[in-house]
Amino acid sequence: MHVRSQHGPRTGQAGERGGSAAGWIPVGALLPLRFFVGFTFLYAGIDKIALDTAFLDLSSPTSILAQLQGYARSSPLAPLITTIAEPNAWLMGLTIALAEIAVGLAILTGLAFRLGAVGGASLSLLFFLTASWNVHPYYFGQDLPYGLGFVTLALAGHGDRYVLGPWLERQFAPRARAGRRVTGTPAMSPERRLLLQAGAVAVGALVIGAVVRPVRDLLMPVSAVPVGAGAGAGTGTGAASSGASAGAGAGASAGASASSAPSGASGQSGSASQLVIATTAAVAQAGAYGFQVPIAIGNASPGDPGIVVSLGNNQFVAFDAICTHAGCTVGYDPQAGLLICPCHGAEYDPRHNAQPVAGPTNIPLTELPIAIQGGEITLKA
Repeated sequence: MHVRSQHGPRTGQAGERGGSAAGWIPVGALLPLRFFVGFTFLYAGIDKIALDTAFLDLSSPTSILAQLQGYARSSPLAPLITTIAEPNAWLMGLTIALAEIAVGLAILTGLAFRLGAVGGASLSLLFFLTASWNVHPYYFGQDLPYGLGFVTLALAGHGDRYVLGPWLERQFAPRARAGRRVTGTPAMSPERRLLLQAGAVAVGALVIGAVVRPVRDLLMPVSAVPVGAGAGAGTGTGAASSGASAGAGAGASAGASASSAPSGASGQSGSASQLVIATTAAVAQAGAYGFQVPIAIGNASPGDPGIVVSLGNNQFVAFDAICTHAGCTVGYDPQAGLLICPCHGAEYDPRHNAQPVAGPTNIPLTELPIAIQGGEITLKA
């Protein structure tokens, strides 16, 4: 069945009565797109509030604050991120999650449908300018396809298929009173209809946001909640791989301050151009060791988290630990032998100059030149 628009008449195939095919929309063909993006955004918002315990925990290396700090390094929205988003990171994360839930509800129920689709497109554009900005080529990123999907739905409408609008309007229609009979449903103005539907979506999003975390705590032990498994329409949204979750602990150590390195880590060794970052024994025992980059080296900036990895046979390599996708701190997964971003699952091979082998980037980590002498690993300027 084809429909001219969500307000247009129903009829058969477009050319049956000599009419033009222009303007006719195959509603059934839009349903998979509608339900996919609607469910994905609804799940992404719930995930940020309830399932990903690290997202709103500002002390976590995968929190919204850590991600915003990463985005600020290269996003064209960097001034807004540093002045507005970072100081209000928790509120920003909660707002994004609730907005995703609202968009998902609007698309799935058909309430304030076009407004919800515009909201989804706007969120996708925001995610593209932040989380996906460093993805090259651009078609590796997921946010532009989501955005164009929402634009398609905003232009097409829902075609009066699987919508709750008529039911909701009946609930607010005048009721019969004693001695009187109300026949039919009075026409509702478009403005009042939009306000009613948008209000219902907003209330629904707030209710879901308020109950999902207590329900999670009731049904799932805290230790069983997956950390870093968030979806991508918000906030940003791909799920981290299992390897990324395993590497999260190493990522935290990689982002630690220089005090976690040996006592000589911030001192000079031999010359002013070399700095001790670790001992070979410590790195060989742990497999990887986190430090803080003390000076500008290549694309690495002072204060960046760094990580040095043991390759065995007294061979070591060091890299700037900032993921080239969205700026989170990578960690080392000893089982996989890879550097893994706990935010979006990018994986880098330290044996091959930290070239990406999986995830949403094709840019390697910045390699840091090192030298080994007397059991110490020094960073060369």
